[in-house]
Amino acid sequence: MSHSNALERWRPHPFVYLHCSVTIALLGGATSWAMSLLIARHHQPQDSVNAAIIGMGLFLALLWLCLRRCSTPELPGFRGLLLLTAYMTIGSGTFALLFVIPAVGFAIMAIIAIAIVSVFRDAAYAQNNFRKLLEFYRRHRMYQ
Repeated sequence: MSHSNALERWRPHPFVYLHCSVTIALLGGATSWAMSLLIARHHQPQDSVNAAIIGMGLFLALLWLCLRRCSTPELPGFRGLLLLTAYMTIGSGTFALLFVIPAVGFAIMAIIAIAIVSVFRDAAYAQNNFRKLLEFYRRHRMYQ
């Protein structure tokens, strides 16, 4: 069985989806909180709710575009993000979240940085660095 075939057949555990979703929600919440604080400070406080919703939407759109930029036909971006999350998942308890959330949060920020830098270069730069990030997480993965 080839590597790409194994990746296509791989089905992540539901905790991998949960950990990835919690991390994305926390990063989106932090973005919303920052946007609402900035808007409340410089504009009317009633606009902060709209800014929070816009902040979450902007973060999700940015993440989607960055994952799309880093995708290859063999390894889609969201599948790679789930793979990164699976590498860092060490269990199902709350203690496991102490490892998973910061590691996946750092990976998401690295993916965003890779995609932004690749705008000034070519798309192959983003795809190669995304693979290097996956390889780094694979080498330093947590074992259950």
